[in-house]
Amino acid sequence: MTTLLGACGSPGRGGSGDVITIWNNLSDAQQNDYFRQHFAEGYHGKYPVRFSPKADSTIDRLIQTALAAGSGPTIIVTPGPSSFVSSYWQAGYLTDLGPYAEHYDWRKKFAPWALAASEVDGRLITLPASYETMVFYSNPATLDRLGLEEPRTREEFEAFCTEAHGKGHVPLSAGNADYKGANEWFVGLALNHGAGPEAVHSALSGETHWTDPVFVEAIDRIASYFRRGWFGGGVGLYFTNNFPTIYQQLASGKAAGMLSGTWDFPNLSAYFGKEAGNDAVWQWTTVPSLGDHVPAVVWDLAIGQSAGVNTSFTRTGAAVDYLNFFTTDLVNIIRSIEEMNFAPPPIRIAASDFSTRADPRIVKLYSELSTAKSIGYTTWTFFPQQTETYMIDYFENVITDRMSAKEYCEGIQSRFARELSEGRVPAAPKPGGGLS
Repeated sequence: MTTLLGACGSPGRGGSGDVITIWNNLSDAQQNDYFRQHFAEGYHGKYPVRFSPKADSTIDRLIQTALAAGSGPTIIVTPGPSSFVSSYWQAGYLTDLGPYAEHYDWRKKFAPWALAASEVDGRLITLPASYETMVFYSNPATLDRLGLEEPRTREEFEAFCTEAHGKGHVPLSAGNADYKGANEWFVGLALNHGAGPEAVHSALSGETHWTDPVFVEAIDRIASYFRRGWFGGGVGLYFTNNFPTIYQQLASGKAAGMLSGTWDFPNLSAYFGKEAGNDAVWQWTTVPSLGDHVPAVVWDLAIGQSAGVNTSFTRTGAAVDYLNFFTTDLVNIIRSIEEMNFAPPPIRIAASDFSTRADPRIVKLYSELSTAKSIGYTTWTFFPQQTETYMIDYFENVITDRMSAKEYCEGIQSRFARELSEGRVPAAPKPGGGLS
């Protein structure tokens, strides 16, 4: 281990001289400044860390181009383990982190499902840098005005949307104008909450097929919700609604609710309360069950960002030491949650770790999520890359009635079967296994 941590040799191109570099895609200048101060300059290892902010729309392409040229940042970030990691590993860009796992005690620090999903060919290639889940957002004042309650079951959900739509409101604010990948959020909701996590896990394991009626029915059901105008106010509007429109609809009361991820916690502050110049507040609860025999509460597990070490940076041990700091320093991570609403890595976090300054909604999320018993599987964490891309692109054909749910599921199965045979499907824990 001393040899590993020393990692002697001339500096590689995954950094400038004896400098560890990291590129990241944060929301704004304030978040960039915070990340630079606490996650780059706040690291006091052998070598300094240089942070370069990149736009969300270009960071993946910039990293791909740099890696192909034999350079790129020391720390390679990706939007979850199913995106790019396998291809980066096969191309020789990512370092095997397995030899460092025992030294840093990662098996005890991280949730087992997250490390399992970070393996390729049985080797630990990245560490999970953030995790997230899907939730149901609402504005309590709007619900009071409409006489609605947060839905818990499929029947309650359909009644909620019918009532809100009938009163001239958008039942659920939604849109993909800014980010086409939003499509997979709703595919995932259909699978995990409509078909159920047991069925999804069975198909991910290759025991059953994505063409089974339970999946076809779940996709057809959520597509019908789109065609009824429940998401975004209509299919046409769904394609033109951008994120500011979506958040504003929820804050102003035009929309009765929103199904999205916990990554929206920091985004909502600009539209609710003092910062937005109003007295609106938002709240969250778990996603309602949308199918028969599906648990009332299912937590969709997702690694929002993965991070690995560039093989072209020859001081590997130093880079891994920084990666460990970036993903496991509890004091730094808790502070970033409280002060900036950053999503933490899937490390062990308890309510007692937070100070009294913490937003109770955040404390509630991570204390409940850390004890979750029934889990679901997000497409960007547990599905192979080509299958995930298909699911994003072709879902639009289903909601516009150009492709049947059956045909869509056949397309998923054909791609998934090929990638499963090639060993590209990330490991998935059992749905009742929880996070421990």
